[in-house]
Amino acid sequence: MAVVEKKPEIMENKTMEQEVMYRVFPDMSRTIKREEKIIEIEVSLPGVKKEDIKLKALPTWFYLTARRGQMEYSANQSFGAEIVPEKTTAKYEHGLLVIKAVIKDPFDDAQEVKL
Repeated sequence: MAVVEKKPEIMENKTMEQEVMYRVFPDMSRTIKREEKIIEIEVSLPGVKKEDIKLKALPTWFYLTARRGQMEYSANQSFGAEIVPEKTTAKYEHGLLVIKAVIKDPFDDAQEVKL
């Protein structure tokens, strides 16, 4: 019985497929609806699978990475206002990621001072 060994070139190609060769800042638009206390950010991620998107929200900015083959969309972007990370939602359809964040009311944590 013959033993087949993987050629180094084949193994090298598989490693290169997983390696990020291009890092790109995605196209984005932001709408701030102050009366509704909502920030909506649309991010164009054509050809990216939902499971390849990573999104983290902090009170003033978000971190996004999304892989498509050897290309990675990457952004560290400000929301433009302080938000409530726990109330942030995201929806991804047809290459468009829509992030909705609730603007933090500065009086949410205010304490009444007795006179």
